[in-house]
Amino acid sequence: MPQKAKTGDLVVLVGTTKDELGGSEYYEYVHGIIGGKCPAVDMESSKENQAAVLDVIHQDLVKAVHDCSKGGIGVAMSELCITNEIGCHVFLDKVPSEKLSPDELLFSESHSRFLLTVEPSKIKKVKSLLEKRGVQNEIIGKFAGRSIIFKNKTKPVASVMVDKAQEKWLNSLGALVSHG
Repeated sequence: MPQKAKTGDLVVLVGTTKDELGGSEYYEYVHGIIGGKCPAVDMESSKENQAAVLDVIHQDLVKAVHDCSKGGIGVAMSELCITNEIGCHVFLDKVPSEKLSPDELLFSESHSRFLLTVEPSKIKKVKSLLEKRGVQNEIIGKFAGRSIIFKNKTKPVASVMVDKAQEKWLNSLGALVSHG
């Protein structure tokens, strides 16, 4: 059962982010691009990443796990913050990836990536287990405050207040139905 994130809890990304925005809503609605490089499934790394995540879950080392398949890290992290009603600082330069732009890091839909919510007291054990299994992982964020802030090194790339994001998220279906 997922537990609520608290101030100071860490965000660990399992998996590698690639230039795979093809077919994404981001490409279509922001850039008007239909097509592009779609996410490819690497069965071996997918199997390893999933097994490692199951290990940390079974050992009760994580508070929550969220996949990054729909909308990438940007959407997954926002959903975590909205449902936990807490902000987070996310450091895009820490994301295990090919050399990518901030937009690609935020919205790539590369397969078999997971965000883990981890208490600071359990981070060493989580990192050790993930590294022992040989899966790519990195601490990319920390829960705190009332804003979701994505930074590239020290430069803010995007930010939104959690309550504003929550309002949009909760009311999006109603707005769609009302306004077609």
